[in-house]
Order: sequence, then C-alpha cells, then structure tokens
Amino acid sequence: MISTTDEVISTTDGMISTTDEVISTTDGMISTTDEVISTTDGMISITDEVIITTTCMTTSMVSGNTIAFQRSITI
Repeated sequence: MISTTDEVISTTDGMISTTDEVISTTDGMISTTDEVISTTDGMISITDEVIITTTCMTTSMVSGNTIAFQRSITI
C-alpha cells in the first residue's frame, strides 16, 4: 500500500505522478480523484471522476531463455 498527498510516487512498475491528490495503490490497483495518472502503459486522464484500474502481469518462457511479458489493464 502506497498513499501520499502532494507528492510524486515512483514505483518499479512505472511512474505515477500527482499533485494535490491522494493515490493509493496495492499491487496494480490505482484509484484517484480529480487527477491525471501517467504510466508506462499509456496515458489515463480524468477530471472530477474516480478511475480504478487493475493491472495483471504474466510471464512465460518462449524458446529457451526468452521471457514474454503480457500485461492486461481493466478499466
């Protein structure tokens, strides 16, 4: 669980930036109000609403030692 107000949060999964807002995240869950969230997966913009996204990351072995990444985002 990461929660903050008026701060920039950096995670190993990407960058979440916010101003004057509280972001709580638990293993892929991001919820916010009246704020713009920017991630490495794309841009999610929102004003005066709540967005909740869940991210699932799966890995699989492909042809020996190559790792294939698949990420699905549910909005």
